[in-house]
Amino acid sequence: MDTKLKNSRYVLPAALALLLTLSLSLLTVVDLYDHREYLREDYYFDSQSFFNELYTEVDLIQSVHVDFAGYPNKQAQDKLSAEVVKQIQTEQAQSLRERQQTIRDEYESRIQEAQRAGNANEVARLTKEQTAKLAEAAELVRSETEDRLNELIKEQDQEYEERSSSLTLRDGSFKYYIRDAKRGTVYTNLDHEPTAAELRDAALFFYQFPQSSAALSRSYADLNRSFQLKQWKGIIYVPRISDGYSQILADAVYYNSIQDRLMAECTLLAGTLLASAGLLWYTVKHRAVQLPVAQRILGLLRRIPVDIRIVLLLPAIVIYLSTAFNVNFFAFPIGLEQIFTMIVMLPLTAFFLLYVIEGWYICSNPEQLHAQWQKSLLFRQRALLQESYSNRSVFFKVALIFTLTVGLGMSVALGFVALVERIEALLVPVFLYGMFYAIFVLPYIFRRIALLNRVLLGASQMAAGDLNTTIVEKPRGKLADLAHSLNNIKQGLQRSVESQMKSERLKSELITNVSHDLKTPLTSIINYVDLLKRDDLTPEDIKSYVDILERKTNRLKVLIDDLFEAAKTASGSVELNIEQVNVSALLNQAIAEFSDKTEESALTFRVNIEQPKIYAPLDGKKTWRVFENLIGNALKYSMPHTRVHIHLAEKQDEVILSIKNVSAYEIDFAADELFERFKRGDQSRNTEGSGLGLAIAKSIVELQGGTLHIDIDGDYFKVIVTFRR
Repeated sequence: MDTKLKNSRYVLPAALALLLTLSLSLLTVVDLYDHREYLREDYYFDSQSFFNELYTEVDLIQSVHVDFAGYPNKQAQDKLSAEVVKQIQTEQAQSLRERQQTIRDEYESRIQEAQRAGNANEVARLTKEQTAKLAEAAELVRSETEDRLNELIKEQDQEYEERSSSLTLRDGSFKYYIRDAKRGTVYTNLDHEPTAAELRDAALFFYQFPQSSAALSRSYADLNRSFQLKQWKGIIYVPRISDGYSQILADAVYYNSIQDRLMAECTLLAGTLLASAGLLWYTVKHRAVQLPVAQRILGLLRRIPVDIRIVLLLPAIVIYLSTAFNVNFFAFPIGLEQIFTMIVMLPLTAFFLLYVIEGWYICSNPEQLHAQWQKSLLFRQRALLQESYSNRSVFFKVALIFTLTVGLGMSVALGFVALVERIEALLVPVFLYGMFYAIFVLPYIFRRIALLNRVLLGASQMAAGDLNTTIVEKPRGKLADLAHSLNNIKQGLQRSVESQMKSERLKSELITNVSHDLKTPLTSIINYVDLLKRDDLTPEDIKSYVDILERKTNRLKVLIDDLFEAAKTASGSVELNIEQVNVSALLNQAIAEFSDKTEESALTFRVNIEQPKIYAPLDGKKTWRVFENLIGNALKYSMPHTRVHIHLAEKQDEVILSIKNVSAYEIDFAADELFERFKRGDQSRNTEGSGLGLAIAKSIVELQGGTLHIDIDGDYFKVIVTFRR
């Protein structure tokens, strides 16, 4: 137990150390990748920086030893090339001609005027003055030519001094020995041509030319080609020991220090990777992911939709890599830059590590991927789009109105631009589009808004209980369909309320009627039982009371049997024995069963059976009960001294029985209420019967696939029974 507690205390520091080693590993990898060229041997001498220095050295050799060859020993007049001198003289001669022509033009008119006037003295004076100015102009041009030549010589002297000094100063960085085959001259800052052994000892790097261009880089190949064109042959090398300060040696040392640092970083990378592997093994073994802080952070991460997490990963990677690539983490001395880098890198490394853990968790539990995907923003937006697109007409109408409204905004902006820039060609289409929007789009929007307001108001009134509200269903469209649906719901609700009220009323009547029909015979039984308890009764009285008790008991039994029969038929739990039954014979038997009662009654029965054999697939016993109930009702509720018509006919698919009679009681309620239990035409309930006959008959007929309905016209009562054939 103590060992487990001790290990749990080390898990969090191990996790933090893992983040540190992973961050250092990445920074090391990035620095090694960024400076990978420095790992090559003699990288500095292949670099563009060294090549630029070498090219400058060659250019200085060309300038000092070739372009300015023998320059210090030349006379002043020989330091400029004949072409330069000739060009300057040509330019000055042109300048002299222009000046002299200006002078001649100035005096020519004045001399001619003096000649016309015959003034010889004035002519002589002007001619002399003209000659003097022409000579003065010639002297001035000659002086300017000398000054220009002296200035060019001075500039060339200065350029030679600069290049010669620069070449001399670079003697500590470069040594050269070059033979110019074209001129038969040697250019060198050495006292003799170095041998191969001397080069191995004294040269840090040497370049011998010309060489085969195939073995050279592009830069050195261009330089090699230049040597070939100049017909130079020789060697240039960088000495190991400089006579003075050498920038080349300083740069080489700097490049080598970077290479040494990178080798150390390779060792550091190997160490951090090993440490990361060990720490990872330790944290996985001791389930660092189960730490409360890790669980809280993962819980917060899982609250973010999975697609948003994926999107956030991209900027995090950009920040992570830009921080790693743009910082010089391994530069000394260590300062705020390194501290700031670790402050940025450690949380981002933890962020990516959490992503890896979450990715592993999701891959190990595919149902989690499905669950998280269903919570994603993209999934919800897709579901929302599918719902929006489920009704295409509404979707396209809204999209069209949105597009037209955006177009209106763009047209207004174009209108302002047209007014400011005075572009009249744009004003006409902008005006036409605005008129189109105002005439067609705005009224359409306002009509739909008005209909929406009517729908909302009507729905609120219906919700408040006002079922007399009707929403106007204009203009046509989906909102009108919604208004129509709400009106239908209102009508259905009205019917439901009316049906509920009717059901409640019928339920109340049912309870009242059941109570009355059960209480009446039961009260009689109790009263006659009390009478039988008297001692002074004669045998005749006792027999009379017992007969009455028997009748009341039988009536109560019939009532209860009918009640159970009605309940069974209404629930559909009655078992039917379907067979081909002769309906004509069955009806005749039922009528014959009531022959005594029909003769005793004041009614006249008229029976019309079209065929002696009319067959239908029925349950004979249940159908007998239907006929018994219907004929019994006719006997009980028909007006005396009237006729009862019974008619049985057959059609191609049906057998139809109709019983017509005149009711002895006023029927002031709906015909459907007669099918309710305990409902009687005699609402005073003075006649014999349970009030369940029609309900039982209707249920039996419907169980056999038929129909039973009643037509009432005043006191004229008609029952129609239809059986399927």
